Amino acid sequence: MIVTKNIIDVSHWEDPIDFEKVSADGIIAVIAKATNGAAGVDPAYLKYKKAAARYKLLWGSYHFGTGSEVDVQVEHYLKTAKPSRSELVCLDFEPNPIGPTMSLNQAREFVGLFEHLTSRYPMLYGGYWLKENLNGKKDDLLSNCPLWLAQYGPKAVLPVGWTQYTLWQFTDGNDGPPPHIVSGIGKCDHNQFDGSEDQLRQQWPFT
Repeated sequence: MIVTKNIIDVSHWEDPIDFEKVSADGIIAVIAKATNGAAGVDPAYLKYKKAAARYKLLWGSYHFGTGSEVDVQVEHYLKTAKPSRSELVCLDFEPNPIGPTMSLNQAREFVGLFEHLTSRYPMLYGGYWLKENLNGKKDDLLSNCPLWLAQYGPKAVLPVGWTQYTLWQFTDGNDGPPPHIVSGIGKCDHNQFDGSEDQLRQQWPFT
């Protein structure tokens, strides 16, 4: 099977990034953190997006969900990221280290409202936290979302409700198999797509 591993995700923790070197290193897709909660904005997001645009990289953004009011979070994400139809959009569902964590019901509310406003389902990023919250039961709404699986190991283990992942974050730059390093950044998250680069370009943004 052909797999494509030159997909990365970044946030302000990787700032500064030299996107000329990133592109020259063969990276073809970048997903950057845009927002978190009801008012948080990643300070590097707009700078990254502008710098990356020169190199024809596939672009995406994600929102880190929290326990804040969901309608405010959706509006905040859309207003900040202003995603075009060609850009990947994503809800990051994982524990919040600095405040209330988004519940599974809130994730459902986010996905439902996002789809209502944009006519597309966001990608859903999740790992052990998603699996624990699903508790072995398929979720009929969330399973409409393309899955971005977070798992740093040799094998992808899917949450119930999905028969395949769309993207698999297989390393955070430390744990998980290589590659770990990207020129112009250093260590960073890498993701796998099961298919060729051409297929990735055809299917992006998966919604």
